[in-house]
Formats: sequence, C-alpha cells, structure tokens
Amino acid sequence: MAEVELQDAPQGVRTYYDKGVAALERSNFEYAMDMFAAALKIEPRLLSVRKLLRLAAIKNTGLKPPGKLTAAKSLGAFMKASAMLKKDPQQAIERAEDLLRIDPLNFKFAKLQCDAAEAAGHPEIAILTLEMLKENTPPNLAILNPLARLYRTAERFDDEYACHEAMVKLKPNDTNALKELKDSAARLTMGKAGWQKAESFRDVIRTETEAASASNELEQLTALLQAEPDNVNHILALADYQTKRRLFGDAVLTLKNGLNVSGGDPRLEQKLWNAQEQELLFQLAEAEDSQEENQISRLRKQLSEMRITTAARKVEQYPNDLQMKFEYGKLLFDADQLTAAVQQFQLAQRNPQRRVRSLIYLAKAFEKKGQLNIALEQLEAALNELQSMDETRKEVLYQLGLLQEKMGNKTQAESCLKEIYTVDIGYRDVAERIENSADC
Repeated sequence: MAEVELQDAPQGVRTYYDKGVAALERSNFEYAMDMFAAALKIEPRLLSVRKLLRLAAIKNTGLKPPGKLTAAKSLGAFMKASAMLKKDPQQAIERAEDLLRIDPLNFKFAKLQCDAAEAAGHPEIAILTLEMLKENTPPNLAILNPLARLYRTAERFDDEYACHEAMVKLKPNDTNALKELKDSAARLTMGKAGWQKAESFRDVIRTETEAASASNELEQLTALLQAEPDNVNHILALADYQTKRRLFGDAVLTLKNGLNVSGGDPRLEQKLWNAQEQELLFQLAEAEDSQEENQISRLRKQLSEMRITTAARKVEQYPNDLQMKFEYGKLLFDADQLTAAVQQFQLAQRNPQRRVRSLIYLAKAFEKKGQLNIALEQLEAALNELQSMDETRKEVLYQLGLLQEKMGNKTQAESCLKEIYTVDIGYRDVAERIENSADC
C-alpha cells in the first residue's frame, strides 16, 4: 500500500499530530510518542508521523537509555511479535513499533519490523526503519545491504548508489561489493526508464556465464524446496527468484502449490497477489512502449479486475475489517461498479476513522448514478462530522458547492464556496468562481 499524506488522513489524526509536534518541541518525548502512536493507530501508512515517533523515541532514549531490565522485559513482547509475523504481519509491524519505542536503535527489533513490513506489502515502512538506523548508528553492512535492495526495488537509484558506496568503504577489497557499486552507478546514470530497458535486454541476452550461474541458482533453490516442500522460506526464495527473472507464471505456480502445502500462509498469499500484479504491470509497460492501444486497454481492464477480485477475497476472509471494505469500495468505484461500491462504503462508514471519507465516496457514487438528492444528503452528513476548517472540510464544502450548482441551487452553492474563500482564497478555483459571481 502507498504512503498516506497527512492532509489525506482520516478525521482525528491532525489533532493527535499537532499535539505530538507541540510536545516534541517542548522535549516532552513520552507524551509526543503517545500522540504519534494514537495517530498511527488510526492510519498506519502515515510515514511522516511514524518518522516523528521514531525520532521522539531516539531523543527519549538519549535521556533515558534502556537498561538490562528493560531488555529482559522486552523479550516476551518480542517473542509475541515474532509469532505474529506469519499469521498477521500488519499487527507484527505495530508490535515491533512498540518495541522500537522502547529501544529505537535495536537491530533485532528493527529487523522484525522490516520483515513484517515486507510481508504485509509495506516496503516503505521497512525503508524508513532502516534509514533511521543508518542515520543514528555506525556504518553497518547488516543495515546497508537490505536498504540498498529496498531502494533498488523502489527505483530510488541515487539512494541505492549511496548505500553501495558506503559498503565499498567498509569492504574496499570485496569484488562483489565493487560489482554492486558499478551496477548501481549504471542504474543511476541511465535513470528509471533506461535501466528498466537495460534490465529487460539483459534478461533476454545473457552471457553464457550468467546463464550458467542463473541455472545453478535455480537448481539449488528447487532442490531445497524438493527436500522440504512445506518450508515457507524455501517457497518464498524460489518465487522471488522466478519473479526477478520475469518467470511470472512459474512464480505463480510455485506460490499456489506453496499455499496448498502450507495451509494458507498469508505471506505466500500476499506474494501471489504481488506476482500476478507484477506480471500484468510488466505486460502493460511493454504494450505502452509499443503504443498498442487495444492491448493497453485490455491489460488495464484485466489489472483492475484482478485487483477487485483480490480485494473481494480479502473482504471475504476478514469480514469485520472495515478498512478493507473501504479499499474494496474505492476499487469498485474506479471501475464504475457503482452499486457494489455503494454497498462497501455504506459498511465502511461504520468505522469512525473512515466515516467521512466513505460519505464523500458515497456522494460521488450517487452523483454518478444521477441520484443527486441522495448525494447531497451524504455530503451534508459528512459536513456535520467536521467542525474545524481543515482540508477535509474544504473538500466537502467544495464538492457540496459544485453539486448545489449542478442542481440549480445557486445561492447554496455560493454559500459553500464563500465559506472556503474566507479562509483559503487559493483553494482550487474557488477564487475564480466567487469573483466571477454576479452576487459577490
């Protein structure tokens, strides 16, 4: 899942954030951490808030370093969080965050969170965790190696190069480290598009040595899995290799077989969804390069359908998770499956943290369906939930103003837009609309 910006966060987050920042400025680190943790409980994907939480923890442990007794008490929590890694990686992320709050530079705690974040499909959290370690501890290959890998996957080639440069300084005579630095320099020089094409070319035209090495690696991974067919780590390793080599069909088969023998490990399920999505994205990129419009349209539709099917399965598996219903509703809305989207948003609004955003989407869906009066009711309900003039209230007022105008209610439309105009004259095209109004 992608990072959520503070302005897009659910209602209530801003209050906790502001209190946390104020406490941080006063060096009241414990209270600051409480506020940032409360904000993350509402929306875990707020990387800016997670970074502030970690910063407060680092400052706090600078004043009160964790002792042996603290380490002993943390052991039980660490074991519980480790046990969650397989069954519920999302929960393991937050349990690891609690541990990092106590000892933010503990590599064991950080690695647990990184593993959980990757398993849950949140590599950006793993990157943040490793970056904080890198910035606050001496150079360490155990940090730099996985961070460089994550940077490369995220196509942050400048940061990847800096990591490899630091690794070469630590091991100046290591031929593998020098080769990785050279490769990262090539990626940095060619940029994202150039490197993707170069990698694609490399995958097709390899030297005999590279082909032999790849064959040996594949044989080794296959042999390990054959020896222990229910070993999830072996399944993941083989699937990762196959995905890296663009052998998406093989990766999908490996993961499906793995799910059967493992009893439905969530890490394998997440990897399966990722492999299927990557295959479609790769095909879509090729079609776009060739400007094959029919193929592009077909693949985009197929990608949308696959994401909807995946989300539907998640909702079925976790029927009480209202956040998943909200995400599912957005996919349905984007695919113009409006009636189905309405049903999901109506359920998702029971989540206090998603109520306003669900009402906004409900209004959009009903408007698309031509049911303007019902859309109006949703926006008015959303407005009643918002007391302060924050970005969400402005958004609701703006949508309400446009809807009132569409319904021919000019006075009500101008009233909504003027409420924004008086506090934020630069919001969207509000100034132009108000200043061009005959009644202004």
